[in-house]
Amino acid sequence: MGEDLDLVRRCKEGDQKAFRVLVERYEGRVYNLARSILGDREIARDAAQTAFIRAYQALPRFRADSAFYTWLYRIAVNVCLNAAQKEKRRRDSTSLDTLLDSGHFSTEHLWEHRTPAGDFERLRLQETIQEVLNLISPDHRLVIVLKDIEGMSQEEISWTLNCSVGTVKSRLSRARAHLRDLLRPVYNEWKEGTSP
Repeated sequence: MGEDLDLVRRCKEGDQKAFRVLVERYEGRVYNLARSILGDREIARDAAQTAFIRAYQALPRFRADSAFYTWLYRIAVNVCLNAAQKEKRRRDSTSLDTLLDSGHFSTEHLWEHRTPAGDFERLRLQETIQEVLNLISPDHRLVIVLKDIEGMSQEEISWTLNCSVGTVKSRLSRARAHLRDLLRPVYNEWKEGTSP
């Protein structure tokens, strides 16, 4: 955190290379966050770029009352939510049953030895999980991503989303319940595929 603050100070003094270091340090995490929220790689890439541009523009207002990455995530979250609203993708039109019936996903060889086929199945599982995440509301998807994928504390999420810790807990509980219901067919298929 101290190193980030030093880089921020240098940025405020006009050192653009210092901001480049911050971008390189966090671009992967910001892109992964955007990808998890938005689902689409290209839209996520654009959102991540926009988040860094906004962060650079807002840097003079950064007061260091939170970690730099928490502040950056708050900006990225807002950019992603705006992008999701603009896209107005119709997530309800796809059901998990449709995904499973489409042949995009098979759990048959998922946990066998490391093989190209197993790696391919793991990649397909990740894509299926992303598609299932896309089926839940952006608010719910966001708390799942921040807590369970990014590992942020409820307090950090509260600050990032500008809401109370109680609201975070409530959204997280409902989001996990919804996600559990959506993933149950995936788990059942895997269980059937692995039983002797």
